[in-house]
Amino acid sequence: MRKTVTNLLARKLITIPRLSPSHTSAKIVKTIVTSGTRVIEYKPVMNLQCSPDVIADPADRVSEDHRPIMLLESLEEGTLFWKPDVLEDVGRDKWYDVGTVLGEIVEDDDSDLEEGSNEQWTWQAYLHEGAEDST
Repeated sequence: MRKTVTNLLARKLITIPRLSPSHTSAKIVKTIVTSGTRVIEYKPVMNLQCSPDVIADPADRVSEDHRPIMLLESLEEGTLFWKPDVLEDVGRDKWYDVGTVLGEIVEDDDSDLEEGSNEQWTWQAYLHEGAEDST
C-alpha cells in the first residue's frame, strides 16, 4: 500500500456499542457533534435509543417494551466523521444492529501509529435522564 497522510493516521471506528450482553440494536436519536469536529475524552457525541433487550430481564424494565435513551461519550481524541447515510437517518425510525459502523474518529497525532490501524472506539454510556423514551 502506498503511504499517504490519510492511511497513516489511526482510525477508531464508531459503532453501535453493545451496552449489555443481551443488547442487539439501537437507533440514533441525536448526534451531538457534527462531522469534522475535534473531540476529546468524555465529550458527549450522541444519544441512542436502545432496544428493550438492553435490560435482559423483563422484570427489571419499566415496561415490557421499554427503550431507554442513553448518552454516549467518546473516550477517544481526534476528529470525528459520521458516515453520510447515518446522518440522514438521525431522528428517523432506523434501527441499527450492534456493531454497525456509524463513522470514525481520526487521531490527530501519528507519532506512534501503525499503518492501517482501524480499531473500534472506546466509549462510556449513561442513562439520559429526562429524555423522552418509549415505554
